[in-house]
Amino acid sequence: MSVYEAAGGAPAMLALATDFHARCLADPVLEHPFSHTGNPEHVRRLADYWGEVFGGPPVYSATHGGHSAMLGLHANMGAEDDLGDRFVACFVAALDGAGLPAEPRLRAALTGYIRWATDEVMAYSPADARVPARLATPRWDFAGLRA
Repeated sequence: MSVYEAAGGAPAMLALATDFHARCLADPVLEHPFSHTGNPEHVRRLADYWGEVFGGPPVYSATHGGHSAMLGLHANMGAEDDLGDRFVACFVAALDGAGLPAEPRLRAALTGYIRWATDEVMAYSPADARVPARLATPRWDFAGLRA
């Protein structure tokens, strides 16, 4: 069973993205970048991205440009030092808020991913960072990063 399936599939990813986005908007540091996404489909795209990463269908890559496109949206922002920690905290709280199963192995996989992903995104935060083209969307399972 994939992390995507164990979490509850597409409905769970959408609930997670919705709760997470609301938490970020309520955070004094995360509010600014999250209130300026410029895309009314941000929550749906986030759900599609996480779904794909966790073993669901490749909706994000097929319709939104894949991993390089996602990193490009977040690159060169000059993010504050504690933005990553706040991002992770909002995600972890959203797991409960969205009603995802509290099964420890699932929670460890989800939390491990968001920590890894946050570090990757933050690495592209400097103004001179360059995102390589055509990076494969990562796949995350119960053992961690697969590809």
